[in-house]
Amino acid sequence: MSGKIYNNCIKLTNIINMNNNNPLRSLIGNRIVKSSYNEASDSWLILFKSGATLNVECMWRLLEDGVITSTSYDHRQKFGRETPFNGEAALNEMAAYDIISIDCHVETGDVNIKLGEYFNLQIIPISAGYESWQFKGSDGLSIVAVSGQFHSY
Repeated sequence: MSGKIYNNCIKLTNIINMNNNNPLRSLIGNRIVKSSYNEASDSWLILFKSGATLNVECMWRLLEDGVITSTSYDHRQKFGRETPFNGEAALNEMAAYDIISIDCHVETGDVNIKLGEYFNLQIIPISAGYESWQFKGSDGLSIVAVSGQFHSY
């Protein structure tokens, strides 16, 4: 990774995608194994086949063919249905699809994970101060997104 030292962390300096500078590139070709919601911390833990994890403490949304099908804010909402929407189940359905690309935007901390041909999981930070997401790679790499900046530990 290239970048500047920022508060004892590395700040990546551009938009990164599938190329070698992408800290999440190890997820390409991978699959989601399990997703779970932690009510106490209001966070989502996504476990990947490789053993990597992504802990999401901000909004996420699923798109199918470019249309929003669900978001983390929809979890447990009824929307006129008999049973509430289950965000865990929606994310776990994505286990059927390979991750074919990942785009990260260092100015905002946004992440777009392309799952199969039709689905995108987008992680959208909504705080300028709190950690938005944390990635722990199976190779030991740890990345934290704060205020649109990625920090490697």
